[in-house]
Amino acid sequence: MTAFAQDRRIGASVADAPKASPGLTSRGSAEAAICFAAVLGLFTLATVIIFWPWIAHPHAALIGPPEDNMQDFWTTWYATAGRDPTHFFTTNLLRYPEGTSLIYQSFAWPQIFAVVGLSRIFGSDVGTLVALQNITLLASFPLAGVGAFYLVRHLAKSTAGGLIGGFVFAFNPSHVAHALHHAGVASIEFLPFFALAYLLALERRSAVWLGIAIVCYTLSALSCWYYLFYGAYFIGFQLLYERVRDGAWPRGWHLAAPALCLLAVAAFLSPLLVPMVMAARPSVYDSGANTFVADLAAYVAFPPEHALSALSHSLYRRLTGYPWEATVYLGLVNLAVLGWLCVRTGLARNSLTFYVIFGMAVFATLASGEALHVAGTVTPLHMPDAALDKLPFFANVRSPSRAIVFVYLFLAIGIGHAAATALQSRGTAWRFYVAVAMALIVLDFYPFNLSATPIACPKGLAVLQADPEHGFGVLNLPFGYAEEDSYMLEQTCHGRPIVGGATSREMGITLANRLWLNDLARQRRQLEKAHVKYIMLHRPVGGFYRWSNDLAPVAQFLKTYRVVYDGPDMTVLRVY
Repeated sequence: MTAFAQDRRIGASVADAPKASPGLTSRGSAEAAICFAAVLGLFTLATVIIFWPWIAHPHAALIGPPEDNMQDFWTTWYATAGRDPTHFFTTNLLRYPEGTSLIYQSFAWPQIFAVVGLSRIFGSDVGTLVALQNITLLASFPLAGVGAFYLVRHLAKSTAGGLIGGFVFAFNPSHVAHALHHAGVASIEFLPFFALAYLLALERRSAVWLGIAIVCYTLSALSCWYYLFYGAYFIGFQLLYERVRDGAWPRGWHLAAPALCLLAVAAFLSPLLVPMVMAARPSVYDSGANTFVADLAAYVAFPPEHALSALSHSLYRRLTGYPWEATVYLGLVNLAVLGWLCVRTGLARNSLTFYVIFGMAVFATLASGEALHVAGTVTPLHMPDAALDKLPFFANVRSPSRAIVFVYLFLAIGIGHAAATALQSRGTAWRFYVAVAMALIVLDFYPFNLSATPIACPKGLAVLQADPEHGFGVLNLPFGYAEEDSYMLEQTCHGRPIVGGATSREMGITLANRLWLNDLARQRRQLEKAHVKYIMLHRPVGGFYRWSNDLAPVAQFLKTYRVVYDGPDMTVLRVY
């Protein structure tokens, strides 16, 4: 029997599911544990080899270039050492003195909880927290590989297929790109476990597997709240797939299971979801739904971390979104293998190949944003996201390209199925072809261009640390989004409230919005009234801290305020 025939009923009834052998329970459990440990060890080794430049000095630098990774580190520091336990979701550490709500802040909760727990053992100084941040972020790679391995092995009935499929999902270019920038979006490790548990729940009519699916879905949503939507879309896709496959909408358990799953997840997350929905007024909605999208050309364009990225540099400059949001490269080798699989097995509606192609198409459509983008050009072809963005709360999902994570999950299933199909031929030549294809896939997804953000507390911050007074704020200049991220990183060194700071959503008008920029006499009165005691003037370096024309000249600041520190990193001025 071929793998094609074996998997003709994905999410089928319990009658089609294999039965466990009760006589092999203890032996089977031991073998399962050994298999899990071996697969986890293999993907951990791959993670160490691929990301050795980061792992070699975990305390010295944050993974990724200076950008939102600094904000992610701040959220970890805040949860570990900077929070007020009685008012966790409101703080005046940012947007001082009024403070801000953090209900929309990008907390990757499972990763943060891991750091908080480990910090109780290893300490919570900045260097240790940097190391824990990096290690827990990198842990998403082997864990995602293990989850995808079991999912692919279940569907393709092949251990070799599971391994290569696990690699494709775990080390996909989008995962690597977001690991450089967004800890939450990079936390994809629970998604394949959710998909597997959900399919097993459908196949076996199992409440236990449905419970596991609910837990994994909840953990995914807690990692990145975008995954709350994408998990729901996967459940909706499964219903649609069964409708196409069977010619009728699902009934009974196949209709009750998705409803129970969605209701349970919503109930578990309601302490977070209700405040988010209540705060989702129009001013909170941010732009980007037709900017941060999966461009059609980017599916075959080498991403910035690729060895051949220079060939795609001009294309990436034309794309509407940031490079890390626009990274949706599927791999030329993967696409060739997928094409071979379609020719080899066909696209019958009850085949695993059709399931893969249909799933990739659905989520690629969702990742396209409000209109199809081709090589940076916005076409007049509207996509489903145009309707979704009109719905309350759904409009907050402003980076639709992140739905590519499920395209990669289906791609992993397809590549694993292709390997299983080829190996069924049992010829030496076919095993050679599979080995060559696996090597090329690994090479094609290998990230050669990795960057990091060195961590060092500037000497000028010693002024803040030495001041015995409590309850004053700090103004950092110049303004700028990436600069605000860097000021949040500096705050992990000095712990004083800052007037600025970047959050996932701007939740209200504060002093930063009202501050006089050119009239320093008025500015000084504002700062004194708000108890902002110091101004930190950062010196331009590496494209950062460029002085804006909106601000008074630096010389004017030096005349208006008293200089208490002047060094190569910054000038510190005292307001009162």
